[in-house]
Amino acid sequence: MSQPFLNADPAPDQLRALVKYLSTYRDGSGNLREADPDKTTRADSRQIERCFAELFGVKPPESKSYYDFAVEVNQGGGVVISAASVKSKEAENLRDFRDPTKRKTLRAYLEIANANAKDWRLCRVMGLSEDDFRAHRHADGFGAAILRRQADERAAAEAKIRKQRKHSASRVVDANASVFLSVMYSPMDKDYQRDYLVSSYPIVLPAPRRWEFRGKALVGFDGSGVLYEWYALSGSQFKYYPLIGARRHGSGLFQLLKPAQESLHQKAVRMFGHV
Repeated sequence: MSQPFLNADPAPDQLRALVKYLSTYRDGSGNLREADPDKTTRADSRQIERCFAELFGVKPPESKSYYDFAVEVNQGGGVVISAASVKSKEAENLRDFRDPTKRKTLRAYLEIANANAKDWRLCRVMGLSEDDFRAHRHADGFGAAILRRQADERAAAEAKIRKQRKHSASRVVDANASVFLSVMYSPMDKDYQRDYLVSSYPIVLPAPRRWEFRGKALVGFDGSGVLYEWYALSGSQFKYYPLIGARRHGSGLFQLLKPAQESLHQKAVRMFGHV
């Protein structure tokens, strides 16, 4: 069965549904206020996760788990669980996607984690210290540590999903069928519209060609540029910049619909009658 972004590009009706789900949060119910004359709103990261969960017909756990939701997919006579981690970010240069030449170098932006205590606990186990990071020592060792941390976190989340389905022995979580979902959106244009782009990437993070320190960050490089940044001493932010061209599946650029604005009072009256 075709699952948008998991094992196929979205079909037109699937993308239309996602657009409508995201657009509902423009009516005043979105948690982020826009700077347009109508004072519209947009979905924040949690609300974006709910839109994807609705698209797949599942309930998101709305927790700090590595995965934001899981989908059961029939495969080879059994049931495989594909899970997804949703990351959203504004991108100044997103409209470069329209230019085939610029698209080749365009990268997604995914903040994977910021678990300072857990990251440094593993680093110390691996014989790495904060002083080493400040002195720019052991770049390869720190790189191996942060990728291992992500693998450990992912494995723990998959074990939790399996435990929730412990009475279904034939159901397994397949990391190869699981993804990061990148939701990028541009700044507003002159018509107060944003362009959106959705891309999926394998959940198993690739090893870079090399690691090196740059200022306050440990940086991992692929063949054409920066693939990772880890600010281990500044909140332990770990960022991932895969090339758009390396995505597994995705959409083209799209814009959201403009629903009528509805105040909380208007919504209450519509739902429950006169207040």
